[in-house]
Amino acid sequence: MADAIADDEPEEEEKGSSPLMAVVFILVAALLAGGVGFGVGQTLFAPMIAGADAPVAQETGPQAPNAADGGQDSDDGYGADEDGHGADSETSLRGLDFASLEVLELEPITTNIGVPSDVWVRMELSLAIEPVDEEEAIDPVMIEAIHADFLAYMRTTRLQSLALPSGFQHMVTDLESRAALRSGGIVKRVFVKALLLE
Repeated sequence: MADAIADDEPEEEEKGSSPLMAVVFILVAALLAGGVGFGVGQTLFAPMIAGADAPVAQETGPQAPNAADGGQDSDDGYGADEDGHGADSETSLRGLDFASLEVLELEPITTNIGVPSDVWVRMELSLAIEPVDEEEAIDPVMIEAIHADFLAYMRTTRLQSLALPSGFQHMVTDLESRAALRSGGIVKRVFVKALLLE
């Protein structure tokens, strides 16, 4: 009988942890995860939040000069109008005033792309350029250099890169940077009017 009582006691000790220990473990893991998330959030997003919390200077008139500029009006290139908000969305995009730009159509580009080489592409493009002085004309050699650069770019393009969700936007961004480089900054935007792959 004494042996039966002695055998029952170790079984109670070997049952395992109680549900209370599981709850404590889950709470500790949740607190640890919350602390790590807070730390990462403060590290990554603090600069963005700090810029949003910066005090906004109050204007005293319709066009108050900026004291940091020494009283000079500054145009930061973001199309802000008098009340500090963005300019009219019909004429401004990415800080550009499209009403002041001229549109120049390029000849269509027809070529095969890099990979696969049996796929042909036809593109119709336009350039948004800064207006030039009346005594200066747009250099046709510069326009032909931009056209030839676009042709060379399309010959190295892969079909897979165009098929990606953001592939078209990357292509347009690459074309804009190439055009700006070739023109010395005169070309501000590249518009793709048609893109046909066959």
